[in-house]
Amino acid sequence: MYRKISLALLILICYGCNHIRTTRYNLDFEYTTDANLPTQWGIPDKSYHGYASELDSKQKRSGRYSLRMSQIDPEKSGWAIFYQSLPASMIQGKTVELKGWIKTNQLTDGFADLYLEEYEHINYNNFPIDTLNRGVRNSSDWTQIVIKKQFDDHASYIEFGGIMKGRGEAWFDNLEISIDGIPLRDTIQPSPKIRLTRKDKQELRKYLHPIRTVAPDATDTNDLNVLKELIGESSVVALGENTHGSSEIFRLKDRFIRYMVEELGFDVFSIEADMPKAYPLNGLIQDGEGDPIPLICRMGMWIWCTDEMLSLVNWMKKYNDRKPKSEISFTGFDMQSVEGSVENLKTAFKDDNLSSQLIDRIEDALTKVLSYSSIGNPQIDAEIASTIERELSKIDERINKLPDDKERKEWLHQNVTLIRQFLGQGPLAWRDRCMADNILWIKRQEPSSRIMIWAHNGHIERCSGKMGGYLNDALDSDYTNFGFTFYDGVYTALNRDGKGYVQKATTATTAYPGTVEYILEQLDEPIFILDLKKMREEGAPALAWIDDLSFRHVGAIKVDNEFPDKKITERFDYLVFIRETSPSHLFWMRSAGARSGFSEK
Repeated sequence: MYRKISLALLILICYGCNHIRTTRYNLDFEYTTDANLPTQWGIPDKSYHGYASELDSKQKRSGRYSLRMSQIDPEKSGWAIFYQSLPASMIQGKTVELKGWIKTNQLTDGFADLYLEEYEHINYNNFPIDTLNRGVRNSSDWTQIVIKKQFDDHASYIEFGGIMKGRGEAWFDNLEISIDGIPLRDTIQPSPKIRLTRKDKQELRKYLHPIRTVAPDATDTNDLNVLKELIGESSVVALGENTHGSSEIFRLKDRFIRYMVEELGFDVFSIEADMPKAYPLNGLIQDGEGDPIPLICRMGMWIWCTDEMLSLVNWMKKYNDRKPKSEISFTGFDMQSVEGSVENLKTAFKDDNLSSQLIDRIEDALTKVLSYSSIGNPQIDAEIASTIERELSKIDERINKLPDDKERKEWLHQNVTLIRQFLGQGPLAWRDRCMADNILWIKRQEPSSRIMIWAHNGHIERCSGKMGGYLNDALDSDYTNFGFTFYDGVYTALNRDGKGYVQKATTATTAYPGTVEYILEQLDEPIFILDLKKMREEGAPALAWIDDLSFRHVGAIKVDNEFPDKKITERFDYLVFIRETSPSHLFWMRSAGARSGFSEK
């Protein structure tokens, strides 16, 4: 208790030093955080990218500061970016011009440059390409860079900022943006909300629904009855997570799912995992026997190989064993591997030598078509991909001639689609678009079903270029999403260990002033749902400040900055808040005395 009070006082004292003033975009880097970084900008994670970023008061073109970047570990990504975004509504059908000044010192084996890209078309593989006369390099005085682009009427939001690649250092200063020739106004922003008044709390509590426990097997579910009202008639409901390793989030999602199945008639579960490799679990929970653990781990992502996921799968199996009117189906919707799809096609054509040879050629080419960039972004060989595509068209024709029933043929065609999706990797939004398409495919196969989606917050959010944005465009009010977050605690994540990564319990950054979680913790409610949708509909007073606060977004890898996102009410219908979290329990991290069951909490 004393430690938390002291920490809170220290944060408040330090926070008050530098966070009182900032502009909306801080284009000239004049406003600073306590970590000597520019407010409003996304900065490359030092531990992941190997580049340090800081404000510099000595080297500047004007004003007080410039942004300095320098490579500190050439063994890591080899390049890094800093960035901001502008919403689609500001740039659709318009010409955007970005200007900025760059200075370099001994920047060898690379360059410093600006960038301006539509999110749906961003391909990180293009960012570090070192072409002749690109950007500023070696040692140079201040040089102005100008980028001008026209965006069509259907453009997604844009990202803009700067790139650095190579040894040495670079400074950036005085960025300017104009839209159709009109300069972007960089107005002073009010101070972020730090403390809730009594009136603030009363207003927020109008939209708050307390949750009694995260325990999936809790027999009293009266606190979950509010889900009937919140979900309404939506047939596709997404449950998010702000890390891929929080036990409490996993368990509460499990609890929500059990209620949604038993009380709301949801009967299809779909998870952010390889589509073909998730389907064997469906056979087990519907009519199979055996150990679910190998099937869970076969889905291709270590994050699901947990006791928490096992608890949910075992419950689904027991539920289906009761022979309900509508059994639960277990599905996946991701497309980042092809092994499962190739296996399914091989099985379908095992008695057809010519088709089998064709699939073998496809399989061999698939082992050569993919590589990864220095930051793990997929890179597809276009020539090999073109050859595979021609062969896939032949497989599609052969599927149509199989004696299988229509449902079986649909599934085989979907496996061909998954391989095509695999070949399209590169653009940042491609995976989200494909995952949305795969969920819509599942929905078409089961048009009367209600679907529960399990995925990261960053995929389910209602943003252009994200899976949730595509689903929102296709389904409108038939799509509902719940973001999940927490104030403090520990989660399981990949941590850098030498040149590789290892999964381990990772201490979270305690939410600090200027974050959504810091504010919500002041409501003194350990677990609750915040109705962001109703806040929007009623024009709640909190809308004046809550979207200016940052909120937690981690994923599967430990990062330095856990709070990069803003505009929470625009991204989610409902936000589930948990005060404290503990790490998920990976199967292979069990030890003597480690628990594999969970007490009610």
